[in-house]
Amino acid sequence: MKKFLLLAVVIFITSCSHDDSNPSPDRKALAQQKLDKALSNFPGLSLSVKTASESYTLVAGDAVINERPMAASALHYMQSISKTFTAVAVLKLKEEGKINLDAKVNTYLPNICNHLPNGNIITVRQLLTMTSGLPDYLDNDQFLNDVVAGSLPMTSEQVLSYIYDQPAKFAPGASFGYCNINYHLLALIIDRVTPNGHRKYITDKIINAIGLSNTYYIAGSASTIAPVGTTANYLEIDGSFTNMSDLQLGTVLTFIGDDGIVASVQDIAGFYYKLLHDKTILSPTSLAEMKVAVIYQGTPIYGLGLHFYKTNGGLQAIGHEGSGVGAGAYAFYFPSKNTSVVLCTNVGTLTDAIKEEQLRVLYEEVIGILLE
Repeated sequence: MKKFLLLAVVIFITSCSHDDSNPSPDRKALAQQKLDKALSNFPGLSLSVKTASESYTLVAGDAVINERPMAASALHYMQSISKTFTAVAVLKLKEEGKINLDAKVNTYLPNICNHLPNGNIITVRQLLTMTSGLPDYLDNDQFLNDVVAGSLPMTSEQVLSYIYDQPAKFAPGASFGYCNINYHLLALIIDRVTPNGHRKYITDKIINAIGLSNTYYIAGSASTIAPVGTTANYLEIDGSFTNMSDLQLGTVLTFIGDDGIVASVQDIAGFYYKLLHDKTILSPTSLAEMKVAVIYQGTPIYGLGLHFYKTNGGLQAIGHEGSGVGAGAYAFYFPSKNTSVVLCTNVGTLTDAIKEEQLRVLYEEVIGILLE
């Protein structure tokens, strides 16, 4: 349950050089102090950095308030970072000859497409690049009411019902519009072309295949509890952190394809490093295709499950961010630094614009410490 966050997502990593030189101990200590100071706004924070020569993790605060301190091994909800996993799965299936990116979506989901605006003219690639023009379930007030008052997790059919017969936002390919339902549909396409469905495909072909031992894809599963080691999740209400862990879990179980990953920060840093630095997850052709970004308002913004942005200091970043009712997460690779960085918190940024801004500002401050 996410939205496209502010383009200024911020990172910190190594020293001032343009390689993967390690930051000095003083810089790491200052970064730790910055995280500790931010605990007036966040219950807990975890950060992991991966370079060619080292990996390290900094944590602050609590995984469960007043019960369990945040640990380097804590599992976090990665929210829309899951979209990169879904895009990788689609590209692997393209390599296997099972999905054609330029085929119309109705090739795979004919009945569903009959109820979608643009449904019989959008392509798989347009789902991947957020250029389908589809409306989002987050745009429907009834969806929001049902999340709070209804039963979770929802079925896929219920999620789709919130966009059925709604007007399109634009003609396919005419613009860019971040939309979670695009990746829900991609999960259903994977279900259609694989014998055991998208959850098993993502788990077997990506998570297990590259050795992500503390990563779990739980969307669409029959789970009733989060994986062992997952943080509690909170929403700030009237100045206090209110536990929203049940709602957080229920929403993540609901949103196949566009959500679903629960993982350690180290695993996600390693995932983006292997994908974009080592280039060992996809073929060179598929990776190059994945990195072709849509231009929006004159700026490259979104590839195939990859968000592109430049930091305030001018560093190019490639990865994804995510926000939920009880979590916020950022995971990016920085080509000029040969470094990937993941930063997570266990308080919601989806419905709290102030919290979202506090997180953005924190990232900018940490960049100043470690990169500039």
